[in-house]
Amino acid sequence: MSEQNMLNTAEGEAQLLQDLLSAERAGAKVAGESLQQCNDPTQQKLLEQIRQGEVDSCRLVLNCMNHLNIEPNRETGAFYGKAMAIESLDERLTFVDRGQQWVIRKLREYLPGCNDDFIRTELEKMLKIHEINSQAA
Repeated sequence: MSEQNMLNTAEGEAQLLQDLLSAERAGAKVAGESLQQCNDPTQQKLLEQIRQGEVDSCRLVLNCMNHLNIEPNRETGAFYGKAMAIESLDERLTFVDRGQQWVIRKLREYLPGCNDDFIRTELEKMLKIHEINSQAA
């Protein structure tokens, strides 16, 4: 079974949502903490945009999980530790954009086979957020 088809099974969908939730938590935390370390107004604006996008995306994923009666995990993704280990804020922002690209790729793999209108609408909003934030980076 291809990865796209696997994502569109109940088990694959649940795992994808859990993975996205952990990743979005990590992204929000990275952006928030990086914002505290940042003095450059342009970077501050970008980090705030990314942080808000990650927070909004957490809400969208939780909406999907609630719709499907899936209990959300409480995990923060490994992305957090990897990103915060990068001392240079410029290099960290490049790494954060790689995270944005991962989410975009996962959603683009999943959405063509999604038959639930509610899930599709929520995750299309999330995809748009990540596309906008990746373009801004």
